[in-house]
Amino acid sequence: MSWEQLADILREARQLAQEDASAPPTACPDDGIPLEASHDGGLHCRFCGWRPGGRYIGDALGGL
Repeated sequence: MSWEQLADILREARQLAQEDASAPPTACPDDGIPLEASHDGGLHCRFCGWRPGGRYIGDALGGL
């Protein structure tokens, strides 16, 4: 394997990481459950209440 091949692998890995970071989440990062639509039109995890942006259902109520 040449240095150019290794550099290509690194470039591809960086590109894939950027694409993953910019894509909207489809599953909860805490437990892997697919996100569902909530009553306010956003997404949430039905198991733990996680929402995209790192918030949880109930955060506006002081974490209740």
